[in-house]
Amino acid sequence: MKKVLLTTAPKEALVEPNGVGGNWYDRTDTYMAWTCAVDIEDRLSVTCPPTGLRFLKHNVPDIEILEYPTWQEYLTALRAEAWDMVGISFYTWSTPVAVEMAKAAREAGVKEIWGGNYGVLTPGIDRHFTRLVKGAGESPLHQYVYGKPLPRVRHPAMMGVSGFRGVSSPVGYLYSKRGCNIGCTFCSTPIFNPKEEAIFMEDTYAALDAYRDAKVAHVIIYDESFFLTNHLAEQVVDALAERELPWICLTRADLIRGRIPELTDRYMDGAIVGIESYRDKNVADVKKRDDVYNVRQTVRELIDNGRRALGTFMVGFAEDSIEDMQFDIEQLNQEGLFACQLTLLTPFHRTRLYRQMEHLIDEPDLSKHDLYNLVWKHPKMNRSEARDLLAWGQRRVNDPTRIAAKLKQEMKEKVRKQLAHRRNAAQFHPSGSSAQADATV
Repeated sequence: MKKVLLTTAPKEALVEPNGVGGNWYDRTDTYMAWTCAVDIEDRLSVTCPPTGLRFLKHNVPDIEILEYPTWQEYLTALRAEAWDMVGISFYTWSTPVAVEMAKAAREAGVKEIWGGNYGVLTPGIDRHFTRLVKGAGESPLHQYVYGKPLPRVRHPAMMGVSGFRGVSSPVGYLYSKRGCNIGCTFCSTPIFNPKEEAIFMEDTYAALDAYRDAKVAHVIIYDESFFLTNHLAEQVVDALAERELPWICLTRADLIRGRIPELTDRYMDGAIVGIESYRDKNVADVKKRDDVYNVRQTVRELIDNGRRALGTFMVGFAEDSIEDMQFDIEQLNQEGLFACQLTLLTPFHRTRLYRQMEHLIDEPDLSKHDLYNLVWKHPKMNRSEARDLLAWGQRRVNDPTRIAAKLKQEMKEKVRKQLAHRRNAAQFHPSGSSAQADATV
């Protein structure tokens, strides 16, 4: 059996000291990145473990993993064992530090150095590694460590913490399938992992049972587009409802439009919808499978049913002026979203968008290719203007007063449900029992 160490980029690379608006943020905290231009006491927060490494450890249990180590912790671990292989999980923006990590491993005498995650799509990166793994790595890793095929991929329980203004709650992360082959031109997933490999329901049940026992505020379904494989999504939603687990999913607007009332009855808390632009030409250019009107109708349906409407929105399409984008961001603000990730249009390696825009890319520093820096020659704004626009947009759309009001409304709804549940239970158990609602974010 081989000795294997897998690691993420170190903490020093994960904390961005000069984020949008000049504020720091932690890249492992999804909502903090969305709201880093907002004052720190008013930022949303939702931490996420390195899900790829958690899957690998769960399926190949004899490996060692380092989750967000410091650089010194990584160097210490390199010298603690005679590792047969060191694997480094990295994104495009962490490619420079991944190269340094590979160099350190080589200097420590490690013969096999593997690279994984989206950073492996970076041109020329292969010369720094003995092997690059595209897509899910459980099968090649299991074969390497044990010398035999992996029978099936099992789903680990993965927990994070959601918070706002000092109130926090546990959340669970779930994949019903991994990968996507829809083909939006800006997305790296169809290049990195187009297989759409489903998780066995038996393993989904085990993860959901763990989340129920941990009393998570909600389960965040991390599929690229939940409901794209309908029969599987319906099974997962049924399993969540049976366990009375609220859930939020990433999905395409057309896949849930008209279904929000029914899904609300099945414990839906909300959805993260790819809005991307308020101009149909922009949406068509990146091959989104919907139009602006229908996306906005879905967002309003979520809000009308008291669900969390979350979105992603891309700023900086080539034909849009600063004034155009300011106008669209004002419209986005008026939607009343719970929160929204505003990013700059970024052509990532090997995507169709990259092939279309390669001649315009003028930022050689890969650490800037992180969705929050302009890395190509935009005809109507420069890099500084793009950052200022993004900071203004973040503050405009992610209104902490609106977030606080929504959380207060959700808390009242939860109390009402618990009181109704207690009254119903008292009909069958006259002695009764007290119910107390926990604050959840």
